[in-house]
Amino acid sequence: MKVWEIDRGELGFRDVELRRPRPDETEVDVRYAGICGSDLPKLLHLNNFALPASWRPGHEIVGTDADGGWVVCDPLVPCQHCSYCVSGDTHLCPNLGRLGWDLPGGFAERVILPTANVHPLPGDLDPSFAVLADPAAVAVHGLRCNSVGEPARVAVVGAGTVGLLTAIYAQEQGWTVTVVHRDSRPPPEAVAAALPASFRSSGSLTSTETFDLVVDAATGGNAAPLELAVRLTRAGGTILVQNAYHPGVILRTPLRDVFRRSLRLLGSFSYCRRRQPDDFRQALALLARNPGQICHMIAVIGNLPDLQGVLTDERSIGVRRVLAVDTRRT
Repeated sequence: MKVWEIDRGELGFRDVELRRPRPDETEVDVRYAGICGSDLPKLLHLNNFALPASWRPGHEIVGTDADGGWVVCDPLVPCQHCSYCVSGDTHLCPNLGRLGWDLPGGFAERVILPTANVHPLPGDLDPSFAVLADPAAVAVHGLRCNSVGEPARVAVVGAGTVGLLTAIYAQEQGWTVTVVHRDSRPPPEAVAAALPASFRSSGSLTSTETFDLVVDAATGGNAAPLELAVRLTRAGGTILVQNAYHPGVILRTPLRDVFRRSLRLLGSFSYCRRRQPDDFRQALALLARNPGQICHMIAVIGNLPDLQGVLTDERSIGVRRVLAVDTRRT
């Protein structure tokens, strides 16, 4: 089968043999693969990251199973035995495996993963929309599984995929939502018009405008999003960090300000199985309930061999780039 693989620092489209699945595993024919914002910098600047010696990227995977049914892949593979897994905090498993990082990813014609990680699509969910199940689960987990208080005024810093999905979920939960974007990077007009939120540029917010909860869902190349979140949070309010900051990013803010205003700073990594239905299944339901918003957040703009061109396609800035995959076996 064909896969995109980084081997010894070079990205190539290669032929590889696919092993046979074990009894507790499922083989999925990939039909759609989303290109996550965390993949883009690694794929565009290979030498800037400590990547595995052999890496097959791609963790937003939708496909079909052996019976031809549409399925979506949960990319987090916990050990299922440690104390965190037993309590449902699978995202904290010290032996957590991740499709597209530790395990072979979905920029490929097929993938194999534990059957427990393969979920049938809701019948009313467009299969291409389901590539957003992973970031939607991150959005759901942040508000669902952390002590963020009763719904009031929330600012979501970042108008990327996780930020927009957080805004949709927060509004459903009763929050009054403002999405804060960079001055030079407003979301596409169709996205802003479709979402149930106000959109503000960071430069337009005055020093007196504050929020009960601020969710940091921006990109993590520097500490600016979190520093903005600290500024926007009211005294006694909460900051929820969903942003996966790059290694080495340091928050430089006066700690006395955090202390004096009694701010609560919560980290929210990925998603878990603590509550049932778990975050990933809740995310699928969120996507199915909001097709009028989700349709503006993705763009299927290439096939599997086109990955390198899609990475630099400026037509898709502001939306999730999705590859379609030809399922003819090779």
